[in-house]
Amino acid sequence: MQGVLENPQTWASTSAQATVWMLVLTRITGLLAAIPGLGNETFPLPTRAALAALLSFVLVPVIPRPGALPVSLPDLLGAMTLELAVGLLMGILVALVLAAVGFGASLIDVQTGFSFVQFLNPANPQPASVAGTMMGQLALVLIFVTGLHHQMILALAESYRLVPLGGPAHLRTLELVALTSGLLARGVQLAFPVLLALFLVDVLEGFSARFMPQLQLLQLSFPLKIAVGLVLVGIVLRELPGWIEPLYRQVPAWAARLLS
Repeated sequence: MQGVLENPQTWASTSAQATVWMLVLTRITGLLAAIPGLGNETFPLPTRAALAALLSFVLVPVIPRPGALPVSLPDLLGAMTLELAVGLLMGILVALVLAAVGFGASLIDVQTGFSFVQFLNPANPQPASVAGTMMGQLALVLIFVTGLHHQMILALAESYRLVPLGGPAHLRTLELVALTSGLLARGVQLAFPVLLALFLVDVLEGFSARFMPQLQLLQLSFPLKIAVGLVLVGIVLRELPGWIEPLYRQVPAWAARLLS
């Protein structure tokens, strides 16, 4: 046993394995820190750390090994920074889909008057909205219902072929900007039926005020728009899984295209 411990090749092999595991753990940590649900503050940090360590032990034997590992401390810190950035990018792509849902929900809240809850919410000191909370929670649940967490693990393993451990990464910044703007446009598309219906309600109220000046539109407008808004939000929630699932399934392809 003493001869094995004194063998320089044993220590070199152990050091290489530890370096590979540390770099893999760093990329997984970035993914878990940015992906919605697992990266929230309400998710226990020890559980997140244990999940990252478990995934790293699973991925280390199957990922391609780099030709040369960083030896010096500056090279190791630079490689860890790159690995963290790649993991954060993959998690941010999922967060962008939820941001599109939140953007559409914020437009709905403004038009229906639900945005008033963001300023007066005695149950929670943090700003919250009705449509944003409901649609955001449903979109978060759909991440696990649609199996996106499994696809992200497969995409994480595939990312080591596109960006090797400690290797150079070329991020297509313009495509990331175009992808973000496209997702915001999809958020407007999600909210468009509600916005159109509430616009027609405003038009009808304008005609009613023109022909019936004695009508108290200020007292009628708020409950009418809230009632119409709640009905339409319920319809949007029913259609949300079919709208968001194709976007979730495209996230691994987006990550591969941005990093390739």
